[in-house]
Amino acid sequence: MNWKNTLATDTLFESALENGAKGRRLDRDEAMALGACITPDRLHALGQAALANRRLRFGDRATFVFNLQINPANICGARCSFCNYAASRKDAHAYVMSEAEILAKVAQLQPTEAHIVGGLNQVWPYERNLELVRLLRTRYPSLHIKAFTAVEIAYFAKTAGKSEEEILQALKSAGVEALPGGGAEIFSERMYRQHWKNKIGPTEWIRLHQMAHGLGLATNATMLFGFGDTWAERIAHLLILREAQDRSKGFACFIPLAFQPGTGNFLTHGPTPLETLAVLAIARLVLDNIPHLKSYWPMSGVETAAAGLSWGADDMDGTISEEKIAHLAGAQTPKGLARDRMTETIRMAGFVPVERDGRFGTKKP
Repeated sequence: MNWKNTLATDTLFESALENGAKGRRLDRDEAMALGACITPDRLHALGQAALANRRLRFGDRATFVFNLQINPANICGARCSFCNYAASRKDAHAYVMSEAEILAKVAQLQPTEAHIVGGLNQVWPYERNLELVRLLRTRYPSLHIKAFTAVEIAYFAKTAGKSEEEILQALKSAGVEALPGGGAEIFSERMYRQHWKNKIGPTEWIRLHQMAHGLGLATNATMLFGFGDTWAERIAHLLILREAQDRSKGFACFIPLAFQPGTGNFLTHGPTPLETLAVLAIARLVLDNIPHLKSYWPMSGVETAAAGLSWGADDMDGTISEEKIAHLAGAQTPKGLARDRMTETIRMAGFVPVERDGRFGTKKP
């Protein structure tokens, strides 16, 4: 494709679009050029290139999974500046779920995948979480269990007096098959020191995910954006992930997370829909070695997420019953999408809906 017919642009931006559209690796300068100046004509060209790349990889397929988000408690001592989910024990929005409540919800919904993430607390400490995984695996042998962020793994190790590798091995033996990508925020020391210095930083996050990969656990990767970060920091985050994936090859999916300002936070507005689409497009062009790109509707909104399928994403995550983190932060999206609405949404976006399993394979009837 001749990108010069689309816009007047510099050579690096043109070569990034040309190479990215064909699935070829971008060098660092090309990647950085994608975010150097996001004008309307460049935004359109980014979308075109990302869609071409996406079609090379996945054609018109767009996947989703029937999943259940399990957040056993929201009591957390990390005190991240951007979080409206975390609570102290005495806060009005604090809650703690019991094992019986969690098991009842799984029995009621019979999801394909369970996604377990909680706060850093001793109400649900390591041993209790480990036993929950064992219970779920015993009662639901086919359930795909994706559980505990790298931040939680580090906290479990510290509070239980064990090594991180021991924690990961025990969780895997109990039934965990994959780790979610939360806690990465954005790989910026500037942002880390300002917003979440009480939990692990970028280097430790990468190390723990690569440790999980070495043990045979696939993981997701995320990036929180739209809370004071720059385009250069966003693209640097993608390049760090790409380099890590070259080494350990265990990232299954990348998920950009649009910041939710919530009530009384330091920002009143998160990223615009077009900014979210630009992040998706650039991620698709830069992350040539991470298979899947997720358009995460609980934080971007259903309409933007559906549009994201034309901007490089191949997955819309899932039905996500009982999602709490984004909604306590102020997300106005619905808390769950039924299968019929998910398939209709994907079809209306111009793609073919395919229900998947937790490993991104087509779900068997």
